[in-house]
Amino acid sequence: MTIRLAARRRLQDLRDALTTIPDWRAWRTCGLLYALFLICALPLGLLSGLVRAQPAALTPGQAIASGLLLFVHPAVAEEIIFRGLLLPRDARSWSRGRLIAVAAVALGLYVVSHPINAMLFRPQVLDLFASAPYLALATLLGLTCTVAYLISKSLWPPIAIHWLTVVTWIWLLGGQAALH
Repeated sequence: MTIRLAARRRLQDLRDALTTIPDWRAWRTCGLLYALFLICALPLGLLSGLVRAQPAALTPGQAIASGLLLFVHPAVAEEIIFRGLLLPRDARSWSRGRLIAVAAVALGLYVVSHPINAMLFRPQVLDLFASAPYLALATLLGLTCTVAYLISKSLWPPIAIHWLTVVTWIWLLGGQAALH
């Protein structure tokens, strides 16, 4: 397969993943997957201190603005890059070995992008973004979003999972304090 053909296929998959709205069964399965993520992530977050009951001091306008910003980045942007562009929309179109290898590389790139982004754009949070608990939680979230994408063949469930996780952490569970 030529590079041009491969790039065209990735872009077609991305377009289809953004225009596909999953049926209720896929949403339900992704919801159960998200519950499993929460069962694993919450204890780790609580034990590490990254998650704690600490609502952000935001005005309604600030909450709306931050919610919209967090929807665009990280939720939509990271899901387009690390799921939509790197993974096939139809997992059956690749061999199991290839799919696992590429998914593992995509997950690794997703996780390592966090400390790299901190180094480049927010050095004041590098210690947080490079910490083992944060990277473990990012790995769990990335794995959950990857599986949700492969189950649903749509970017909307992983976008929803990603956004809901980040906005809940920022707004209610100490994320804003940890980032400042």
